[in-house]
Amino acid sequence: MTRISLRAAVLAIPVLAPVSAARATPLDDLARTHYRADWQAGPVAATQLGVHDGDARLDDVSAPAIAARDLRLHRERDALHRLDLSGLPQRDRDDAEVLDAQIGRELLQDERIQPTVHDPDFYVSLATDAVYSLIDRDYAPLPDRMRAVIAREEAVPAMLRLARAQLAGVPPVFVDIAREDLQGSYGFIGHDVPAALADVHDSALQARLAAATKNVLDAMHGFDAYLASATPTGSFVLGPDIMDGLLAADLVDLPINTVLAAGRAQLAKDKAAFLAAERALDKDHPADSLVLVRHDHPPADQLLDAVTGQLRLLQRFVVAHRIVTLPATTLPTVTLTPPFQRALITAAMDWPGPFETGTRPGALTSFYYITPPDPSLTTERTEQALADFNRPELEITTAHEAMPGHFVQGLTLHAHPEWSMIRRASQSYATTEGWAHYAEQMMVDQGFGDGDPRLRLMQLQDALLRDCRLLAAFGLHTGGMTLAKATELMQTECFQSPDAAYREARRGTEDPGYYAYTLGKLMILHLRDDMQRREGAAFSLTRFHDALLGAGLVPLRIIRRELTGRDDPML
Repeated sequence: MTRISLRAAVLAIPVLAPVSAARATPLDDLARTHYRADWQAGPVAATQLGVHDGDARLDDVSAPAIAARDLRLHRERDALHRLDLSGLPQRDRDDAEVLDAQIGRELLQDERIQPTVHDPDFYVSLATDAVYSLIDRDYAPLPDRMRAVIAREEAVPAMLRLARAQLAGVPPVFVDIAREDLQGSYGFIGHDVPAALADVHDSALQARLAAATKNVLDAMHGFDAYLASATPTGSFVLGPDIMDGLLAADLVDLPINTVLAAGRAQLAKDKAAFLAAERALDKDHPADSLVLVRHDHPPADQLLDAVTGQLRLLQRFVVAHRIVTLPATTLPTVTLTPPFQRALITAAMDWPGPFETGTRPGALTSFYYITPPDPSLTTERTEQALADFNRPELEITTAHEAMPGHFVQGLTLHAHPEWSMIRRASQSYATTEGWAHYAEQMMVDQGFGDGDPRLRLMQLQDALLRDCRLLAAFGLHTGGMTLAKATELMQTECFQSPDAAYREARRGTEDPGYYAYTLGKLMILHLRDDMQRREGAAFSLTRFHDALLGAGLVPLRIIRRELTGRDDPML
C-alpha cells in the first residue's frame, strides 16, 4: 500500500502555481480555487503532497470548520457542473470528471463516513502525520522544519481535547486500532522527533521543543486513558449506500453484486491455481508446501538488507525485459515502518508528494517501509510474523511496493510537471493499488524468478489475500459479516497466519476501500485483454504499461477511455 491513505488524500489537495494565461480555462480557474481552499483547510495533507505554505499549522477539524468546507465543496461542484466543456480537448473534459469525483469523495467522507465523529484513530493519525511529514524528508533547512514541528505539536493537545468532545458512536475495534497506534506514537514523539532535530543548536528552539513534546505526550496519554475508560457502542458497518458511493467516487458504476461475483470467481480461480502450485512443489504432501516456503525467511535484523538486494534484482529485470520505461534509475530507501503506523501496515511505499519541488538532496527521497515483528511477541509468534516475510513473499511484496509497482508510479508523477493540477492531484485507489497488485502477477508471468514454483505460490497467496479483502470489505459493510468471520475467511480461504488474518480483517473495518486491489487488477487485465484483441500482433506490453502509467493515477474508467477512445465495460 502507499503511505498516503484514502483518508488523508480526501482531506486536502494542495495549491499549485498559477496556470499560464495562454492556456487557462474556466476549468483551470475553478480547479485552482478548489485546491487553494482545500490546502487552506488541510495543511497536513498539503505537506505530504509537497506544498509547504501551511507547514506550521494543524488542520481545523472542528464540526463548524468541516461544515464550512462542505458548503464550499457543494458550491464548487455546482459551479463545475455548470461549466461548458464542449470546446475543450478530451483530456481536459476527462480532468473535469476526475475533479467531480474527487469532490464527491470528500463530501462522502465528511457527510456520511464522518471519521471525526466515529474514529479516534483519525485524530491520532493526524497528530503523528502532522509531525512525521515535516521530518521524513530534507526539503527545507532543519531549523525551519523544527519551527513547524513545534507549532504543530503545540496545537495537538487542543485537537485531542476536541476529539473527546466530538467522538460519538465509536466502534470497539476503532478504539483498539487507535490505542495500538498511540503506543507507537509515544516513542516517536518522545524520542524519534527530538533525535531527528538534535542537530539544531538553538537552545531556545530546543527548549520550546522539549515543552511541546511533554505537552503532546501528556495529551496522548490522557487520550489513551479516555479511550480505555470509554464504553464504545458504535458499529463500523457503513452499509450499501456508502459502499456504492465509494465505488462511484472512483468512477466505478458496477453494482455491488457484480463486484462481489467477480471477486468470488477470482477467488475460486486463484485458489485452484494455488492448490496446483502446492502440488507442483510437493505432489505427495502438497499441504506442506506453504509451510516449507514460509520457513525460508531472513532473520529480523537482516530484513532490510534482504529487501534492498531484491529491489536491485527486480530493477535489473524490469530494464532487461522492457517491462515499463523507467523515468529514472533511482531506488527508494528501504527502512523500518515508523512505529505509529505499524498497526495497519506490513509494508508500504512513501514517495514524495507530486508537488514537491525542493532542490535539497533529500527532498525527493522515497521510502520503502517494512514492519518488523513486535519485540514484545513470544518466540513462537515472532517466528510466525517472520514467516510472513519469507524470501519469495518479499520479492512479490517488493514488486508491488517498488519495482515496478508504487515506486514507479511515484517516479512517473514527478516526471510530468506539465500535467494539469487535477491530473497530478488525482490518486484513484483502484488505479494505485490495482497497478501494484497487477504487477505482482505480471512480473511472474513475464519470467521473473525463472519459473521458481515457490514464487508463483506466494504470488497466488497474495492474490488470494486481495480476493479476500474484496469479499471482506463488502461482507463487513453490506453483508453482515462479523470481524471474527472475516478473520476466519482470511485464514481458511487465503491461507493467512492467525496474526496476519486478524490484522487484515481488522483493516477492513476502517479501510473499506481495500477491495480496490483486486477490483483494480481485474479492470487492468480486462483493459489489457481488450487492447490485445484490438491491436493483435502489433500489441506491445511495454507500450501498454507506459500508456497506463502515463495517464496518471486517475480512475481506470478515464484511462480506458484515453487508451481506447471508448467507455466499454470495466469488467
